[in-house]
Amino acid sequence: MALAGRTVWITGASSGIGAAVAEELARRGADVAVTARNAEALEALAAGHPGMVAAPGDITDEEGIAGVAAEVAARLGPIDIAILNAGTYRPVLPDTFTAEAFRAHVEVNVMGTVNCIQAVLPDMLSRRAGRIAVVASVTGYAPLPMAAAYGATKAFLISMAESLRADLRGERRGVEVTVIAPGFVNTGLTAQNEFEMPFVIEAGEAARIIADGLERGDPEIAFPRRMALTMKLLGQWLPGPVRRWYVAGIARRRAKDRAGA
Repeated sequence: MALAGRTVWITGASSGIGAAVAEELARRGADVAVTARNAEALEALAAGHPGMVAAPGDITDEEGIAGVAAEVAARLGPIDIAILNAGTYRPVLPDTFTAEAFRAHVEVNVMGTVNCIQAVLPDMLSRRAGRIAVVASVTGYAPLPMAAAYGATKAFLISMAESLRADLRGERRGVEVTVIAPGFVNTGLTAQNEFEMPFVIEAGEAARIIADGLERGDPEIAFPRRMALTMKLLGQWLPGPVRRWYVAGIARRRAKDRAGA
């Protein structure tokens, strides 16, 4: 799918991966609408790219985000690609294992994404065209220490997106689904991590990988390659006892990193 001339809606676009993807797709000729709660940051981003429009909104507001999607379609035309990138992350340790920590992840990462899909899917179905790109994480493939809440919600997104894709293809509805699963990317969210992040890349590189995958129409865009393969090996192919031993070792190393920070 050529991106030039396509209408793309990106959530979580005020910074990090979302902002980098917005800039990359604008450079490739897409008509891009950017959404996040930080209206000022969106306006600054859009000001540097002719044709990009800022559409502030909160993905946890079901009715409100539906209105944002409708506004984007009214201003730029029917949404061809929805990149649902907005999410939150906070490390969870035994001392911070609370219902509130999980609730925040579920409301944003899970229900926020579901709200956005609900907002764009009916129109895509009526046109028998469109692509929904759900930004999950490689932590959705296998458990990692400190990610009890984040990883669980990202595993939900992967399962949900794969199921939705199967239904859409099984019924030949013309709408495609892509799972985007980044590893460690240097952003404000990962800046919280007090441990050495393996295979970490910059947001600009992540954006190019995502844009290339969307142009190819890939059903899954998981990167960096070594990190994605490691997590799939860990979660899907290693026997349970080996996986638990390996993850416990990561937890011990991270505890040492935090102690020395």
